[in-house]
Amino acid sequence: MNYRALPDDRKEQFQEYVEYAFSLEEGPQDDYDWDPDDQPDEPRALFDGDRMLCVCSHNWFRTSLRGREFEMPGLSAVASPPEHRRQGNVARLLAESLAEYRERGDFLTALWAFEHPFYERQGWGIANKCGRYECAPEALSFARDSPLAGGEFRPVDRDEYDRLAPVLTAADEGYELTVQRTEEWWRKRVFSDWRGDAYVYGWERDGDIRGYVVYRVLDANEGKRLHVEELAAADREARLNCLRLLANHDSQVEQVSIYGPPETTLLDAAADPEAIDCEISAGPMVRLVDVPAAFEALEYPTDLDAEFSISVADPLAAWNDGTFRVAVADGRATCEPADEDRPDATAGVGALSQVYVGYHSVADAETFADIEVRDSGTRDALVAMFPEREVFLRETF
Repeated sequence: MNYRALPDDRKEQFQEYVEYAFSLEEGPQDDYDWDPDDQPDEPRALFDGDRMLCVCSHNWFRTSLRGREFEMPGLSAVASPPEHRRQGNVARLLAESLAEYRERGDFLTALWAFEHPFYERQGWGIANKCGRYECAPEALSFARDSPLAGGEFRPVDRDEYDRLAPVLTAADEGYELTVQRTEEWWRKRVFSDWRGDAYVYGWERDGDIRGYVVYRVLDANEGKRLHVEELAAADREARLNCLRLLANHDSQVEQVSIYGPPETTLLDAAADPEAIDCEISAGPMVRLVDVPAAFEALEYPTDLDAEFSISVADPLAAWNDGTFRVAVADGRATCEPADEDRPDATAGVGALSQVYVGYHSVADAETFADIEVRDSGTRDALVAMFPEREVFLRETF
């Protein structure tokens, strides 16, 4: 088996694999609306001789967690044709990707799963939940009647992406794993993607854009649906006026759907909360690439002085699959391989990843995931090192 960057002469085959995996209902294509060379990610492939078995792409993100900024690869476009499935090829592709990330010095990665149980078996864990509201546009008419209604709406051009970035920063304050978007990402993943251009409207107050909405209008069985891919507002007034913009489409669409963080305040703001459906679903998944490097990357409470051993089970990364001794002092940690018959804690790498990013508290991980802590001192140390956090990785890739 050979894992490598996608050769130039396999670009069309890469497109075929991805389209078959994610757009099967559209049938075989003679040409494609997207070009791998024009995307902000880097494709890879697994070969057996001349046969291309499966493919993926790597996005090179910069994110932050617990006060630390770092690179976090985003794995996407994992695809295999039916003739190469059920042979372990995708697992090999994932293992090779992790090895590439580790060689780069990365210690955390993320993906959006086509099937959560599959990726859970490979060592990934859910990073955050996502929220989705759906309603008739009339259900948002309360925004028109608010004393905060005012300001101006206008289309935003992709050349103005830098005027939207501060709004997104304000909207994402308090969330972990927010991505520092590049100009290329704004242009090719927000204003446009493989489906074509999106509508982008901003709400201005005193000449400054304080809120914006990215949306597409889709045909559905119940009629046209305005699907909001991103609604970002710097404050309550801006958010309410963005909702007013959506309400103003009542003559054009039958439904509005809004994707965002898993919060339910729109139900409190609405005049008739029963007119709005709210759904919470599983979001992206994360995985520790390098357990020792991850432990040593963060800063911890300076008054924490602790030492414990933890045994990690990892089905793909042999360098993670074993027992480690962790020592914390003066706000930093060391993590070294250890040979112990009865470690103080055991964890699957996916569950440990969830605790690491803050999705699960230690107690929740013991209840809902495969972490076992055998003594109170170790539990107290883990709780102090990894308190629960609000996580929302909004990028789709």
